[in-house]
Amino acid sequence: MQFILTRLLWSSLTFTGFVGAIIGFALPIIPGIPFLILMIYSLKKLSPAFHRWLSRTRFAEWLKKHQPTLAKWLVS
Repeated sequence: MQFILTRLLWSSLTFTGFVGAIIGFALPIIPGIPFLILMIYSLKKLSPAFHRWLSRTRFAEWLKKHQPTLAKWLVS
């Protein structure tokens, strides 16, 4: 039961982050980047396969080089 609730929580945070990022990129008043970071972090917690894929992308390498603190939090 706790596993289902945990997955439901991470899924809802992923969806909220996605919707917030789309709205944030469409409207200049709302910042989209924090919602995008929320989406990536919660998707990382939700899916180990996504985490493995994310750690092997060019984006992850760029992030490790230019923003090591954020990369440690999101990718590692």
